[in-house]
Amino acid sequence: MKVFFVGSLYPDNRINEFISNSKKSIDNPANNLQNALLKGFDLYFSNIIVVTLPGVYTFPLLYRKPIVKNSIFNHKKNVIDFCVGFINIPVIKHFSRYLGLYFKLKKMTKKDENITVFIYAVHSPFLKAIFELKKIRPNLKTCLIVPDLPQYMSESKNKVYLSLKKIDLRLIDNYIKKIDSFVLLNDNMLEYINFDNKPWVRVEGIYNYESQIINVDKEIFKTILYTGKIDERYGINTLLKAFSLIEDQNYRLWIRGDGNTKNNVIKASKVDSRIIYFEEMSRDELLKLQKKATILINPVSSSESFTKFFFPSKIMDYLASGTPTISTKIACIPEDYYDYLYFSKGDDAESIKEIIVNVCSKSQSELDIFGKKASEFIFDQKTPKIQVKKIIEMISKLN
Repeated sequence: MKVFFVGSLYPDNRINEFISNSKKSIDNPANNLQNALLKGFDLYFSNIIVVTLPGVYTFPLLYRKPIVKNSIFNHKKNVIDFCVGFINIPVIKHFSRYLGLYFKLKKMTKKDENITVFIYAVHSPFLKAIFELKKIRPNLKTCLIVPDLPQYMSESKNKVYLSLKKIDLRLIDNYIKKIDSFVLLNDNMLEYINFDNKPWVRVEGIYNYESQIINVDKEIFKTILYTGKIDERYGINTLLKAFSLIEDQNYRLWIRGDGNTKNNVIKASKVDSRIIYFEEMSRDELLKLQKKATILINPVSSSESFTKFFFPSKIMDYLASGTPTISTKIACIPEDYYDYLYFSKGDDAESIKEIIVNVCSKSQSELDIFGKKASEFIFDQKTPKIQVKKIIEMISKLN
């Protein structure tokens, strides 16, 4: 059996190229999840081949190059993987990505072979390529990994964009009919995807880091840390307001990230010296920061419609750090996480302020025990081996 992983990850030997040509941050969370999936798949398949069309922004507004070139790479020894090039110009980009992927897979497969293709993300060029390939490869079996619903991936109000998006969504609905199985990050996605009783499994995320930095002294102040996107819809303004309600000078708020409320954070830090904004840092530096903090926080409001259909990867990172985590009770968090999180009663500033003060008032030993149990939960149950095993068991049901 031939096994392929089709996605948008950045090959290690070219990631610096994509970073330097991008005018905003590349999609690290998606890249990390794809690498975590691959790490798991490699435990079950000895010959899985990666075919990637990197998830770069479009020339000229957000990317400096109009062409992404073909190349080969190795996600592991003795396996040759393929980075498929494409024309990176608006509208043309979609057709170019579809044609590049279709002809690459057609060339690498034969009519009478048993073929399994894992497709990462609900991306119409990928789905159209698979849709057309199935017409000439009758033994092709497919599994679509759904990290996000496309209708919730942008906040754009541009009328042209929205019109094109409607057309794209109709095409996607048609392509999905040919998919054989699905991996969802959230059970609520069932509402928007036409499954027709096909096999599916929920894998909300994968924790893919083996090492942890230990023996980092806690900050002497009661310190709340937020890391990740600092867009308005992730609750950053509410977090700033909640912190402003805390008058105790022994509290600190640390924020690391980038987004449309970055200026608000920087302004707040100039008004209140207890608020500190951190510029870009390495993963090890970020992990040390998580270890030093008293609590970590996810303040996104459950009233935001997109929260029903995603899983915040920061939750896994937070819990794995061993530092206790506060979160609003958004619908996307599976119940098996409930015992390892402190939840606020509401999404408003007063409720978030209340849970911050409540948790920070606990003894350090109590917080350490709570954080340790959360970390053990992630390392015992959310690793590539455990999470990908669910996918392997699910696709074994395919005829």
